[in-house]
Amino acid sequence: MASKRNERLRELFLHEISAALRNVNGLNAHGILTLTGADLTSDGKILYVYYSVLGTDEERKRKELLLNANAREVRSLLFKRLRLKVVPELVFRFDDTPEKASHIEDIFSRIRAEHEKTDENPGPRG
Repeated sequence: MASKRNERLRELFLHEISAALRNVNGLNAHGILTLTGADLTSDGKILYVYYSVLGTDEERKRKELLLNANAREVRSLLFKRLRLKVVPELVFRFDDTPEKASHIEDIFSRIRAEHEKTDENPGPRG
């Protein structure tokens, strides 16, 4: 029963955090920030918010600084908007899953290209 509640809370928090971050000055400049998910601890005291950045390492670091600098303000907004007794501490964590997926897709593309070359040029037959 508690897990369903946690799941609903995670979704609600993620939606509200996304809306609150739209107003953070400079967050949407230089690189695209995407919230990719959230995990709420079983005691409900910490919400890990995962994000990815489409851009350079420098842009990723800039986003990380902005997120951490605004975490308290976002949490305060959650208190006001949601009227819950407990709003968890927000911890932003970089999610490199999209980068890994892109890298794997590049590898598959190269393998397909090499495979197509060998199909076109089978070489001498005995």
